[in-house]
Amino acid sequence: MSKPVFSLRDLALAPLSGFRKKVVTVPEWGNASVTIREPSSKGWIEWQQIISPEVPEGQEPVKLTPAQTVHRNMQADVVLFIDVLLDDKDQPVFSEEDRALVEGIYGPVHSRLLKQALDLSTTAEAAEKKSESQEPSS
Repeated sequence: MSKPVFSLRDLALAPLSGFRKKVVTVPEWGNASVTIREPSSKGWIEWQQIISPEVPEGQEPVKLTPAQTVHRNMQADVVLFIDVLLDDKDQPVFSEEDRALVEGIYGPVHSRLLKQALDLSTTAEAAEKKSESQEPSS
């Protein structure tokens, strides 16, 4: 049986073609299997806008209390969590409209899944090390 042939164009344009992803079993959810992927550019931009909102020229940044900082960080993490959690057909589990709902229940399980999704991203350092290790020896 031969392998199906895909065009390079089709592969490059596939919705999840640029993302690392993995299936994770979540014991707290009855051993459900979920797919997580590394965050998208859109997710990172929205996360950054929450973490560091633009301050109008001439105004000082608002000083947050520790509780406000924790709440702001959780809101930003929810944006990424919504971005990275996929169902068994690689479709997003949540939409933007679900943000408040997810914020209301966001906890340690969600945070651990997000951390695993973030770990799928390659840092510049890791990419450089990998590139160096693959260079041919002289």
